[in-house]
Amino acid sequence: AATGSTAAAAVAGESTAGPSRRICAGGGYVNEEYSSDSDESPLIDPGNSSPDDADEDDGLARDGSSAVRIRIPEEERRCDPHQRYPKERGKTLLAVAMLIVAGVSNVIVLSVIHEKVPETDPLPDFLFSLTPYYPYGLNLTEYIMLSSFGAMALLILFHRHRWIVLRRLAVIGSLLYFGRCVTMFVTQVPVADPHWNCTPKLKGENATFANVLIRALKVVTGLGLNLGGKHTLCGDYIYSGHTIVLVVSALFIGQYSPRRWRVVHVFSWMMTLIGMFLLIMSRGHYTIDVIISYFVCTRLFYVYHTMAAMPSLRISPQNHHRKEIWWKLFEFMEGRIMRPLPRKYDNPFPLRQCIALIRHRSPIPANSDGAPTVAAAADNPAAAAVPPSASTPLLPGSVGVAPARVTHRTRADYGSRIVAGGG
Repeated sequence: AATGSTAAAAVAGESTAGPSRRICAGGGYVNEEYSSDSDESPLIDPGNSSPDDADEDDGLARDGSSAVRIRIPEEERRCDPHQRYPKERGKTLLAVAMLIVAGVSNVIVLSVIHEKVPETDPLPDFLFSLTPYYPYGLNLTEYIMLSSFGAMALLILFHRHRWIVLRRLAVIGSLLYFGRCVTMFVTQVPVADPHWNCTPKLKGENATFANVLIRALKVVTGLGLNLGGKHTLCGDYIYSGHTIVLVVSALFIGQYSPRRWRVVHVFSWMMTLIGMFLLIMSRGHYTIDVIISYFVCTRLFYVYHTMAAMPSLRISPQNHHRKEIWWKLFEFMEGRIMRPLPRKYDNPFPLRQCIALIRHRSPIPANSDGAPTVAAAADNPAAAAVPPSASTPLLPGSVGVAPARVTHRTRADYGSRIVAGGG
């Protein structure tokens, strides 16, 4: 709110700079450019108001100063963070299942196209001609990739809205890998590394889908990594799966880590670039594979998070992203998230809750009649206020009905069962 001379200075400054801005103030002036039917009308009509002039029905509270408080109906307030950012664990588990299916499908498609890879010389590549051949670059790339993915997973674990972030990661990852299945299947290019030992192709009676599927499952057990020693299939080039993990990890680290962690953001992108260049130097992928993968990952990430953070764009008739093939999936996954996620964190395994859970499950020592012992009653005073058992007669003037005899009670039972007695 601007008052007095501040409001006058704002008017003087804007009269020469251009169109006036909307000012929510009580400084005692009204801009002449504003009218009742203008789109640039003030948010709140300023004026010299006093507490006596306040209208009880206008929803505004004025305390005599320039500040104006807008009353929000109680039913419209959503103070609970679980209401503003619902976890929706079921949707998250569904998204993770989609990611697993996409990953397995990716390997199955690779096993199929392995039989169709042309056995010719590598395609000409500009960066291949500028960089030396470094066969160990692929292993280094996978070490960097696993480190980046581990850092991202740790960040998601300690994020306050970890279920939402994990769901977004799984949805974006599944879309990327399903798209990779399509591009690998429609176009096969020669092996980029002439020194790479590919698994012999199936021929004759061995060329069955069952053998192709078994071969794919062997690759799945090694997570499709060269470090596992089981990734000997060829043909997974357009577009790069290694680049997907590197770029998506850097994007999520930059989006959901604290803004002041700029060193971490720069370092994660530096490691991503180093991994991409090592991937090219090892001839694990053509340069075009890496470029396409980077472009697809960043475009999908930016569009997805822009739509998730700005609900007004979702219903706009000018939003052409509604024509995306994955739009219905997005509406289902993000339908209840109506604002950007805050960069807040907590401990997923709080010590107090763990101790309370242990105490809740630990039995309290009891006598033969089911009542707590003297030591247990001293440790837990609420345990002394226990309903009498069926074998114990009610005292004169006591209130209540004797329940069935219980020989094993927990601390929660003694803490919650308090009998009001008289006499």
